[in-house]
Amino acid sequence: MDTVDIERAVVGVKQEIDKAKKKFKQSIDLVIVTKPRRSKSEEPVNTIAFLPNIVSDVKTCAFVDKDMITQSTGTFTKVIAKDEFASYEKKSIRKLVKGYDYFFAEASIMAPVAAKFGKQLTALDKMPNPKTGTVISPSSNLKAAEQKVHFAAKVNTKKNNAVIIKVGDEKTEDSKIVANVNIVYTTLKSSLINGDASIKHIYLKPTMGKPVKI
Repeated sequence: MDTVDIERAVVGVKQEIDKAKKKFKQSIDLVIVTKPRRSKSEEPVNTIAFLPNIVSDVKTCAFVDKDMITQSTGTFTKVIAKDEFASYEKKSIRKLVKGYDYFFAEASIMAPVAAKFGKQLTALDKMPNPKTGTVISPSSNLKAAEQKVHFAAKVNTKKNNAVIIKVGDEKTEDSKIVANVNIVYTTLKSSLINGDASIKHIYLKPTMGKPVKI
């Protein structure tokens, strides 16, 4: 996939947005459709692409023990102490999990986090994970870890053969969208057994309007 092709698609998708102008700011998603896996032994892709440019606001929540409450407060959008776990029941856990984009957990309390919140977090692929740097300790650079997830995009083909990732919006500079597309594409391609040969279609899609093929 050439950069020139991406640049043309970005121009095209913004033209589509202009045709269907709305009162809200439209997002631009990158959609990459992969070919069906040939056998059960071919593992689905489940990795992270770290974009060069932030594309949306991210809300973070951290599960910590009493030793990390002070240093976590003010860094994460929400901090939940281990002593508060008992106050959460099924309905409030569902609301919590849907309300935040990334969850962090202190390594020493991963077991109680998994026991209390694991089912709902896993269902939405939000369980704290070393891959995203969301398993933390008192010695972690919390501000750096929290900032890192603002650039993270989950590249996952577990549920279907399409990866859909926001790479910008109608106000984002073209060059930033192009850079984000390149990173997602490169990350996915390198994770596929047959690389480019495993990719069927690539296009950009606005919130409203027609998709534009790359």
